[in-house]
Amino acid sequence: MIYIYLPLFIAEAVFAALFIRAGRPSSTKAGFAFKMCACVIYMANALYTSSGVPRGFYSQAVLCALAAGFAGDILLTSDPFFTSTKSRGYTTAIITGGICFLAGHIMYIYAFIKALSLSGGTNMRLLILVWAGAFAVFLGAKMLTGVGFGKLTAPVILYASAITLLFSCAVSLALGSLSGSPLKQAAVISAPVLFIISDFSLALKYFDKERFDTLPVRIINLSTYFLSQMLFGLSIGFVGINA
Repeated sequence: MIYIYLPLFIAEAVFAALFIRAGRPSSTKAGFAFKMCACVIYMANALYTSSGVPRGFYSQAVLCALAAGFAGDILLTSDPFFTSTKSRGYTTAIITGGICFLAGHIMYIYAFIKALSLSGGTNMRLLILVWAGAFAVFLGAKMLTGVGFGKLTAPVILYASAITLLFSCAVSLALGSLSGSPLKQAAVISAPVLFIISDFSLALKYFDKERFDTLPVRIINLSTYFLSQMLFGLSIGFVGINA
């Protein structure tokens, strides 16, 4: 199996790095091509993994989430193909891309909550403690960075609550159904952790471009994003067998 996954992860890292570089300081058609290659790889990784396990709801939900992310990646990086970022077509692409990403996030949350509910013996105390701890870390990071969300504070807090719930479900699932398999546990837990880091770094760029629209933040944002997508796809082989 390593002979399949190792080349996929290496290729993903290469194309992600090429996209990170080619997409700065502004989006380019070359960057778009590199990003599409990276997206094809994370989809191929998930499809290959799902081919070896029963097609349960978890694998289907994760595949749908990845497909939604793929669509969002296409639309949100399509600006080199528009003559103006103020055009109606570009605005439509950005809004639709954002909706696709939101749909993917919802599918991930649904997949983990459903898998956890079917695993049996859910430790609600652990679930709540992990969620509270993760949410406290989010609030602490917000305070340390000094970033304000303005009129979007309520939606951002709601979203942070949801994505930290995804993390707490992953931890509970890993410690329960996957006990005795440290590598599988690490992969299942790391996927949402990286997703949260990616989303938080994106929020920093969006709400405070002057300080955080930098190459290091871009590297953190995109490297964690692509690795998390690869790990979510890989998790199908661990969780999909049981759910």
